[in-house]
Amino acid sequence: MTMQLEPPLMERLLNMAPIGILLLDAAGRISSVNSTLLQFLNVDARDLQGKNRGDLSEPQLQLLFEQQTIFVPASGNQPERWLKCDAHQLDSNWRIHYYTDITRQHRLEGEQRRMEEALREHSSTDPETGLFNRRGLLSRLEPQVSRCRRYNTRMSVVMIRLLRDQGKQPLEKGDLPAVARLIKDQARWADTLARMSEDELLMVLPETSSQGACELAERLVQQIQKLSATGLDENALGGAFGVTAWRTGDDTNTMLTRVTDAMEKARAAGGNYVAMA
Repeated sequence: MTMQLEPPLMERLLNMAPIGILLLDAAGRISSVNSTLLQFLNVDARDLQGKNRGDLSEPQLQLLFEQQTIFVPASGNQPERWLKCDAHQLDSNWRIHYYTDITRQHRLEGEQRRMEEALREHSSTDPETGLFNRRGLLSRLEPQVSRCRRYNTRMSVVMIRLLRDQGKQPLEKGDLPAVARLIKDQARWADTLARMSEDELLMVLPETSSQGACELAERLVQQIQKLSATGLDENALGGAFGVTAWRTGDDTNTMLTRVTDAMEKARAAGGNYVAMA
């Protein structure tokens, strides 16, 4: 048995609903709007009833006709809101839209994104390779440079730019983690390994001469080339290697600048090459 509701009762029920409700006729005109939606939008019923999308000049009101999230700017004493619109076609003559206030959810999601971004900024580890990121590298390189200054000890830095087909092809997804594992296997417990950018890795080698760093880099050139032969990809995987050693008067920036210049020299030579600076 279907119960028929009188129009006044139906209107009262719609106005009591905690969500906004909009009824569109077959011509796309607003036939009815409940008080909850009017409150959300901070408008009068006369601003909406009988109008289609083209009659409404304000962009947020035009979005009432679309099934999406709507931003409603603050107005008067009303705070800004985000409304989620869902629609249902009742029949060929009527279409109903429901508007849920998702402001709190939207703000919580925004706060979560900000916290995740802040965490990434303060994190010292690259999630893809497990190596230190640039932030983590700098926090460990500075004390090493200070130690070299104080005790005149040796330290070398190796920068690796990974290349596929001599830089003509982009890296494959597994390239960077595979090379990261390789250099971990070659590293000593005192060495610091870092990912500096999308395709660059860095090794900080305490108590290591430039000759020792070059010998390590030469071994890595051969081992990285073997990765392709064991099935990573048909395109040749290689690397451009820059090497530099600490010199009296060096600071972190001068060392990184010099090793980057050396790496660029090796890259210009086509890769699979070790250059010193």
